[in-house]
Amino acid sequence: MIKLICILISTLLLCTQPALADTKIVKWVDGKGVTHYGDKPPSFEESKSNVELNKQGVVTKRNAIVSPKDSALDLQQQEKQRKDKILLDSYTNATEIDLARDRSLEMDKAALTSLASQKENVSARIARNKQTAEGFKTRKKPLPVNLDNQFKEATAQSTRIDKQIAERKLAMEQTRKNFAEDKTRYLMLKQPAGADNTNINVVNTATPASTALSAPSVVKARSNKK
Repeated sequence: MIKLICILISTLLLCTQPALADTKIVKWVDGKGVTHYGDKPPSFEESKSNVELNKQGVVTKRNAIVSPKDSALDLQQQEKQRKDKILLDSYTNATEIDLARDRSLEMDKAALTSLASQKENVSARIARNKQTAEGFKTRKKPLPVNLDNQFKEATAQSTRIDKQIAERKLAMEQTRKNFAEDKTRYLMLKQPAGADNTNINVVNTATPASTALSAPSVVKARSNKK
């Protein structure tokens, strides 16, 4: 009989041990900074990060709850790190960034030269059309329909060319800005750890079209002053 009782007690202990082993305590901190313990956080606290403890108080699991805002910030940080890596892998020194900028602007400069030539040709055509029209008016003859159509077509083409030139110049300014930002970031990334990078100032060595056009007048004014 005693032997049977011992067997029953042992069986009960074996059955209850897994249940005790599975017992967990959840620890979390509410919005006021107060720490709580329980079987699980209440429904209004489920969005908080928490940890699970065993009977001995040892952490067995960490449940990190990431908010949508934190997740977005993390993605932005990852994207920034990716761009920084591409930037560092693309250039070995800052001078290469200037060279890449100049190469990128070459096509725009060639396009501007072509557009300027087209503008000159169209302007000459408009001038000829005006001169011909004045001749008809002087002779008090009606303006031919084809001449009027040519004048309107040339005027519309001149307007389109002006728009293309303006868009091309804006694109060139944006290119200069993008490369200047890349150069500033590159120099910051190349700074030794802990170095003061607040005084980094990148000078845009590319001469904008407006500056190039105004330079001769400045030189002339200085020479007259002397």
